[in-house]
Amino acid sequence: MQTEQISKIIAHRRSIKPALMDSEKVVSPELWQTLFEAANWAPSHGLTEPWRFLVYTAESRCTIATALQTAYKAETAVEEFRLEKFEKMGKNPFLANSVVALVMKRDPKRKIPEIEEVEAVACAVQNLHLVASAAGLGVFWSSPAVTYGLSFADSLELGEEDKCLGLLYVGWPKKGLEWPVSKRTDAMAKVTFK
Repeated sequence: MQTEQISKIIAHRRSIKPALMDSEKVVSPELWQTLFEAANWAPSHGLTEPWRFLVYTAESRCTIATALQTAYKAETAVEEFRLEKFEKMGKNPFLANSVVALVMKRDPKRKIPEIEEVEAVACAVQNLHLVASAAGLGVFWSSPAVTYGLSFADSLELGEEDKCLGLLYVGWPKKGLEWPVSKRTDAMAKVTFK
């Protein structure tokens, strides 16, 4: 394997907002398979493999839009409720071709600390995102507060100790979109050898 190629893919990865995606262009079943295979190779302590992905496409995006709005209404104090935010939650799922609910399925034996299970799911999402970016697919990890709440978990029919860790908007970038360029501060400035 070429270290340079892997490093380039990592540096190429960007978050592409749902508004910049073509909601009509479908992600093929073969590409989904490739993405989830990459996710499945994430590290997990005790090999618990706690990642679960609930994929909403086409009309099933209504389910996730309704769940977001219902959770927002249920968990937001009246004085903090914002109609524009409520409406946005109902529209966002239709901007991307697909929305994936990211779920941490808690190991029933609970032998691994929960934080490590959450970290394993994050690693799986990073693997998926890297392969998606290499394929030219847009991905955006969204984590509005309501996705962490009980109301939203109930709508996804999660187990008592399972957790939703946000939503992944997935779709092909709109025609003509220039892939975003970014930069980072010096990596070694964040490292201390002891």
